[in-house]
Amino acid sequence: MPQRPPWPTAALASPLLLLALQGCASPMTASDPATYPPPGHLPPTPNRIVDGPLRFWQHNFGAYCFSTWGCRVRYGSHLIVDRPPSEWQEPLEAATGDMRARMRGGHIGLRNFEGPVTLEWHDAQRTPQHLSLDLAELFADGLIRHNVPANEIRESTSVGNPDIIVEINDRTVRVYMRAHIPLKKPRDAANPYSDFVEENILVFERAL
Repeated sequence: MPQRPPWPTAALASPLLLLALQGCASPMTASDPATYPPPGHLPPTPNRIVDGPLRFWQHNFGAYCFSTWGCRVRYGSHLIVDRPPSEWQEPLEAATGDMRARMRGGHIGLRNFEGPVTLEWHDAQRTPQHLSLDLAELFADGLIRHNVPANEIRESTSVGNPDIIVEINDRTVRVYMRAHIPLKKPRDAANPYSDFVEENILVFERAL
């Protein structure tokens, strides 16, 4: 599986999320199969805003662990993160700068979806924790999550695979989506490179 270079500080990973979390997140309704093909199919459009809502058929995946003893993350058959229970994962606050802004999906080009994401770790008090997430249920509509108004998005530019990022922080699990959204014009007129938005959008959160 191709990978990006490792990112600093926290533990990277790549799994999918088996939502044994009834009542914690309300999955959106599935899309019309004529416009959203089944898992494993390639997109029928260039995925531009002019073609309709932005969707994804492949994704990148990463996982980060903070304030835990050990951390193991599986995505389907892939062991993504494997830290022993004797190894302390530093708190998010110990990272330099905005760590969440630097979180990425280091395992790239994964088809929707590879299987459940299984998380196992010990919290800061060394209590064992376990959670399973189902990305296919969590992202049942196939839509890319972002906060950019449609009239600000550059119509002619395709939007690539988004990142799906799992954060384990002591007893709390969060799932984010991060996509590169091209803009019609820079948000900062003095900075020509501000013509896109990349931000983590919180999709799921559960405290155990």
